[in-house]
Amino acid sequence: MTEFISHRGESMDAPENTLEAFALAQMRNSDGMECDIHLTADNVLVTAHDSNTLRVSKMDMVIERSTFDELQKLDVSYNKAAYKNVRIPRFADTLRCLTPGRKYYVEIKENDERVIHALASELEKANVSAEQIVMISFHADIVKRYKELYPERQALYLLGFTVDQNGSWSPSADQLIEKLAELGADGADIGCNLDFITAEYVQKVHAAGYKLAVWTVDDPVVAGYCVKYNIDAVTSNRAAFLRGTLLEQVEK
Repeated sequence: MTEFISHRGESMDAPENTLEAFALAQMRNSDGMECDIHLTADNVLVTAHDSNTLRVSKMDMVIERSTFDELQKLDVSYNKAAYKNVRIPRFADTLRCLTPGRKYYVEIKENDERVIHALASELEKANVSAEQIVMISFHADIVKRYKELYPERQALYLLGFTVDQNGSWSPSADQLIEKLAELGADGADIGCNLDFITAEYVQKVHAAGYKLAVWTVDDPVVAGYCVKYNIDAVTSNRAAFLRGTLLEQVEK
């Protein structure tokens, strides 16, 4: 059954990657949540999408060059008028919003092996079950190294479809399967483009033993196709809404 994962928390309604967004995902009971992680200059693992804070706070600070205390001075409520004085959280604090049975997709943004170790340390301290955590990354090196170090934990390779000047597109299902085998990944988390993702594409990836998740879907019609194609997980800025809408359709 397709899972609906709250992208950076329920970020359509609450400031992305904040405790408020993750708490909203928990309250609305989406199937899980997704975040992005960085290491601060004093080695605190935090959740934030960009490597700098300009977009969400209008103050330009590079996370990896700033201490956690320095970052705490920023209001990252972004464009959400209902929220004020929202701060960048520690990843460890976001785990309080991870209730039993729900998934947490955690994206490692930088190609930095130290983040793998920091993530593993926080998960061990919090005693989070391996089944609940799905590490995702666009960096092939990170995915491969994570699976070498923690083969019992799930890792999906993040990527998108590309089209060259001749109109040829990739990855085909065969190309994707080959890449996942090379990395030792459990599957892929790919940009949702229904020009390329078909039922046959998904079936072929599944038949090879891999999971297939997609990002980022906010349209119920597109989400409906994802369910029809048996895609494993859909990341959405309004995951709870999509989940509820599609469940209502099934019940009717």
